[in-house]
Amino acid sequence: MKRILYPAFVFALAASVGGCSLFGSWGGPKRAAWRSQAENACLSSGAVRPSAVVRPIGEVDGPGACGADRPFKVSALGRETPIPLNEQTAMNCPLVAATDNWLERVVQPAAEAFFGQPVVEVQHMGTYSCRRIAGSRYMSEHAYMNAIDVSGFKLADGRTVRVKTGWRSADASEASFLRAVGGSACDDFTTVLGPGSGAAHQDHLHLDLARHSKGRRVCRGGDEPVPEGGRLLSFFKDDTIFKDDQLDRTGSIPGDGDDEIRDPEEGIYDK
Repeated sequence: MKRILYPAFVFALAASVGGCSLFGSWGGPKRAAWRSQAENACLSSGAVRPSAVVRPIGEVDGPGACGADRPFKVSALGRETPIPLNEQTAMNCPLVAATDNWLERVVQPAAEAFFGQPVVEVQHMGTYSCRRIAGSRYMSEHAYMNAIDVSGFKLADGRTVRVKTGWRSADASEASFLRAVGGSACDDFTTVLGPGSGAAHQDHLHLDLARHSKGRRVCRGGDEPVPEGGRLLSFFKDDTIFKDDQLDRTGSIPGDGDDEIRDPEEGIYDK
């Protein structure tokens, strides 16, 4: 009897240690189909090409629905002149493409305009984390390598402009630069959350490519004018839409059962 039960015990133990990494592949939660479709479209378009600083790492499957089909290990971003990251990180193809666009279209021109020099390093606080949105049963976009938390920018002269200290800095160039790059990020990402969105985003800009209902975008955290484009919120606008207790949580808006993000009345959470 012991010989019969022992393998079953070992299997059960492995399952409990591995969590949903075992059952996520066999019958547990699956990533929504649109995520694979977005990755495939990005790869087919040639928007992201493998290189020494953007290396394919193969499928990351689980635990549970976490991961991505064909992600990259990224150590620098930007197509023409790649900008090193403070540490390499895992990103899916659409996130790499969106961040490349934002850095080239917005960040570098803004750095030249406000400081007369380029950004030589992008500092971030992470991209991939298999977790739920804080205070919610829904998964974070970080669980799909579909979000990046940018905490600062190192300039060519060695100066670092940090979201935590620069957002409300007495140095107008720092504050204006951060608000400019945050506000304009809404053109490249579907969710942008900064210090104006709540206490948990005081030290970074959260940028992701969540799928919001009706193709909307959610942008909170800065005060630069935001161009029209079907956005749900503009920076530092519509504050009354959120209850006071919701603004103290980090992040974004939870999605429904089909992995699509709903309207803001549902709450704001850590993305």
